[in-house]
Amino acid sequence: MIRVCLDTNVIVSGLISHSGAPYEVLEAWRGREFILLTSDEIVTEVSKVLQYPKIRNAFSLTDEEIEKSLLLLSKYSQRTPGELRLDVITEDPSDNMLLACAVEGNADFIVSGDNHLLNIETYQGIQILSPREFIRQLES
Repeated sequence: MIRVCLDTNVIVSGLISHSGAPYEVLEAWRGREFILLTSDEIVTEVSKVLQYPKIRNAFSLTDEEIEKSLLLLSKYSQRTPGELRLDVITEDPSDNMLLACAVEGNADFIVSGDNHLLNIETYQGIQILSPREFIRQLES
């Protein structure tokens, strides 16, 4: 089964919207079409973003909904050790945690909407795709 690391922007977008490519990516994960790789850093960042007042208010997120999403993310993903530190993307160093998670987890793909990552295209044999490109890959 393919192994995939999802960027925070894809996870959050997929959780707060019930349409679009990020939502389809999460639906594919829920349907067990791929193994989701996460790290403590990624789950922490997802939690932080979901807690932003702008996000909470715009999408009427309750503490219970956020907690449930984080629990599912933690329970049904494969957690990587989080020991690898990379310094590949200097423009946005927080993106390096995704590359590290993907390398540690032996990922086939990184799925992101972030141009810093998408512009790399591949890293150590790991393809970096947009959510729409990843959906097309799953369908083929």
